[in-house]
Amino acid sequence: AYAMAKLQFRAARTMMMMVMLGLLIPIHATALPLYVAFDRLSLLNSYTALVAPFSISVFGIFLFLQFFRALPDDLIHAARLDGMSEMEIVSRVIVPNAWPAITAFSIFSVVAHWNDLFWPLIVISKQGLATPPLGLLFFRAAEAGDDYGALMAATLIITLPLVLAFLLAQKRFVEGITMTGLKG
Repeated sequence: AYAMAKLQFRAARTMMMMVMLGLLIPIHATALPLYVAFDRLSLLNSYTALVAPFSISVFGIFLFLQFFRALPDDLIHAARLDGMSEMEIVSRVIVPNAWPAITAFSIFSVVAHWNDLFWPLIVISKQGLATPPLGLLFFRAAEAGDDYGALMAATLIITLPLVLAFLLAQKRFVEGITMTGLKG
């Protein structure tokens, strides 16, 4: 995202188009080929199967691209004048300034994957590897049956960490959302 936002190169526009096209493809469209690949690699029922498809986020690239576009170019030019390499600029200038966007993306990502039932239901059958919604599905079938009181208590336990995380990161989350896409 930093390279597409602040560096000049020929493929930048093409990469941006690829990111935009990537945003249009839902996980449901790629689920079958991913499942077959994980099955052939014997990676079903593993943390790798849960994490690997989401290790690169097109939404994250787009969000950070918009945030980096809003950062003043003078900040980067000053770092270059001080003799910093591009890696030093990213690690010592860009990342410290990007904490609001990092926080916003982290909250979006954690909530999306914490609440995801579709992908874990496909690749996980062991109860020990179940994500919270899948665990709730296993809990309903095995323990509670139609005991709605127990199911609602379990739902509260699943939801509470997300609410607490948002309350702790609320200021940076709101900064990240309001600063993303603004031209400085």
